[in-house]
Amino acid sequence: MPHGHRIEDLKLSPLAVGKAGPEDRLATVTALFTHAERYTIEAIDWYLTKRRRPAQWSRLLRSIAVSAAVVGGIIPLVHGASPDLITPDWGFVLLAIGAGCVLFDRVFGHSTSWSRFTRTGIALQHALARAQSEWVSALLTLDTTQPGKEELRELLAVVERLYSKVHEIMQEETSGWIGYLAEGLEELNSTTVTRGSRSAVPGPMTGTP
Repeated sequence: MPHGHRIEDLKLSPLAVGKAGPEDRLATVTALFTHAERYTIEAIDWYLTKRRRPAQWSRLLRSIAVSAAVVGGIIPLVHGASPDLITPDWGFVLLAIGAGCVLFDRVFGHSTSWSRFTRTGIALQHALARAQSEWVSALLTLDTTQPGKEELRELLAVVERLYSKVHEIMQEETSGWIGYLAEGLEELNSTTVTRGSRSAVPGPMTGTP
């Protein structure tokens, strides 16, 4: 069983800014961008770290499923060549084990979580890189001695776009997780009900009333 350290929840840290006087506005906006940048970096680390355990489970379950399917398919051939060596029933057992591993992975979403966390981490990196590029571009045309209101608004817009994009990406990931969880529970319930119905089917009746 894959092991790993517990990952703390992702939280937005308090924003510490100094005075907000006219001469301190650039420092205030810069502190806000630094805060957004740090939060985005923490989110990237969180998602890329969070993907490790699902990746381990996914590889393990998929490896067992493939191995069981291959060996289960070979057993009837071995039985045909040497009937006394092994019974063909073991082939069905291994195929059932392989199918169970696939179902376990689908219900608990290990492969999907691995993909979703990776995709989210990469999307956050792209959002951060774009924001950093826009920030530097705005600074290059900025009068740092006495920045005007329009220049400060442009810098603030970069921060707002970064926060908005990060929220959008994380909200999309959360919505995908909730949707997949509901689908997994529904699939598990459907599979359980179907198998229960099959096992409850009575056999042929004998005798007369």
